[in-house]
Amino acid sequence: MLWWALDDIRLQVTGRSARFSQVVVELAWNPGAGPAAAGAVEEVARGMANAPWLGAPIGSVVLVAAGGEAHPGVGPAVGTVRELWPAAVVRVVDEALAAVLGAGLAAEPAACVVVHQDAERTSVAVVAGREVVAGGLAVGGARGLATALIGHLRAAHRLDVGPQMAWASVVHGGAFAPSPWVSEPGPVYGSVVPWDGSGPREPGRATLQPAETRAVLTPAYLRVAELVTRVLRDAPPEVVRQAAVGGLLLTGPHPPGADLHLAGLTGLPAQAVAEPGRGAHRPLVLLDGVARLLAESPPEPALGDPAEAEQRLRDALARLTALLGGAPR
Repeated sequence: MLWWALDDIRLQVTGRSARFSQVVVELAWNPGAGPAAAGAVEEVARGMANAPWLGAPIGSVVLVAAGGEAHPGVGPAVGTVRELWPAAVVRVVDEALAAVLGAGLAAEPAACVVVHQDAERTSVAVVAGREVVAGGLAVGGARGLATALIGHLRAAHRLDVGPQMAWASVVHGGAFAPSPWVSEPGPVYGSVVPWDGSGPREPGRATLQPAETRAVLTPAYLRVAELVTRVLRDAPPEVVRQAAVGGLLLTGPHPPGADLHLAGLTGLPAQAVAEPGRGAHRPLVLLDGVARLLAESPPEPALGDPAEAEQRLRDALARLTALLGGAPR
């Protein structure tokens, strides 16, 4: 049920040819500068070490991230990938550009504002042609929406729920529009919080009306609307005029009707890519955008001997496992 929306990093093999495989790593979070960026190394290394389908040779690796090269996790992740597969062609793609190309639009707009949500951030970027001309990040993302609902349920209904139950209520709660998957919002299940904060927890439930859920989620989308205004101020006037026509393009795990809600807040036309309809188990719009870019400019790795490439992979994984403190999880 869209649980991928809460993932920090997503790593997938997206294609194989007679000569090599292609891997796409989505850095679905922005860790900030400094030591936090090293998390990319650990997460990518663990993901690589635990992926049984990663057979040598890997010829192409694409890192998709908000801000492209400016994402603070990209540099460490590129270093890890190059250590694992020295012969692989490594590319970094801004997620806003991947979103536009993978959205399946009848025609690419001259300019638009991409609002892409991931686990911890919502990135807003003005894309003109195939260039990202301005962008920014709003803290929160899918986890932020779930956390806001968890806090509300505890304060208003004395009910403790987990992030997955809260996220299901965000998706199906009808805050901005009825859910296309359920006829009406159902109860939220959790455990009752005792008045004195102690004692055994009893199971409980609460049913939220759409207006109540909307009140909880609206502050997050007000911040996104403010960010839309800010990035448009940073774009050239001609691009702003074109973006006003192209409007907002929502990608990632937004709740149903978020496009209509943001259109009302910003005054811009908006459309959402119905990714969950075919990406319930894995997100596809960014992968589709990457596939389009690679089809236009296919990678040409210098792989050499496949047996040597496989041995290099094993050696690199062994070194990374040692650095991470033992056997990979």
